[in-house]
Parts: sequence; C-alpha cells; structure tokens
Amino acid sequence: MPQKLQCCLYHSELDPEALVVCVPDILKEARRFNKAHQITGLLMFDGHRFAQYIEGPPDIVELLIDKLYNDPRHANFTQQYNALRTCDRLFPSWSMAYVLLEGDNPLRVITSLRGDLAMKKLEKMVPDLNFD
Repeated sequence: MPQKLQCCLYHSELDPEALVVCVPDILKEARRFNKAHQITGLLMFDGHRFAQYIEGPPDIVELLIDKLYNDPRHANFTQQYNALRTCDRLFPSWSMAYVLLEGDNPLRVITSLRGDLAMKKLEKMVPDLNFD
C-alpha cells in the first residue's frame, strides 16, 4: 500500500581523513538507526564515493539528512533528490541495502543527475545491482 514517504538521494565522498575501514561501521550504524526509525534504503560505495537513497517518515528523514551532512566521514555532501512522495517503498525489507561497486561504476552517471532524472536512473539501475 502506498505511503507518504520522505525520499532522499545524495552522494558524497569519503573524507580524505577517514579510512575506508570505517565503511562497515557506517553501514552498521545505518542499519541500526534505520531499523529503529522505519527508514529503508540503499548505500552504494565505490571505494571513494557514496551514493545513498533513504525513505521513511519525513521528520526522521530530515533529521538523518542533517546528521549525514555533518558526519565528518563524508565530504562534498550533495543532495540530488529530496521530496515527499506517496509511493511504495523501493526497499521495503532493507533497513539499509549495501552495494560495493567495482569495474564499470554507475556512480559516475547517477552522481551527475539531479531531481526526477536522478530518481529514475536509480530505479532503473536497482535490478542490476549485486547486494551484500
């Protein structure tokens, strides 16, 4: 059943002062927080850049966006899409799906898009991703 969800897609870079070994901690924290707050989503990482999509209750998603923006492990935080939508969740059973991207990296394309174009590209690429 469609719900009113705040949906946000952003990309960022791993801060130069942060070590790549912090990514499992980021994922663990995200899964714990999201499960407790009815947020679902996807985190993609290519060894340098992140792209994350989150969906959930508007007040909690806005709080989380602020938290992510201020997280010192992220640099160049850029929102690509942020809107209240009435829709089914893209990731109804994932508190935080995770994809480590290698090879021909779709982050190059998705991070160049904004608004509805970014969301359409994300929705199109999800079936081809290999989730961990």
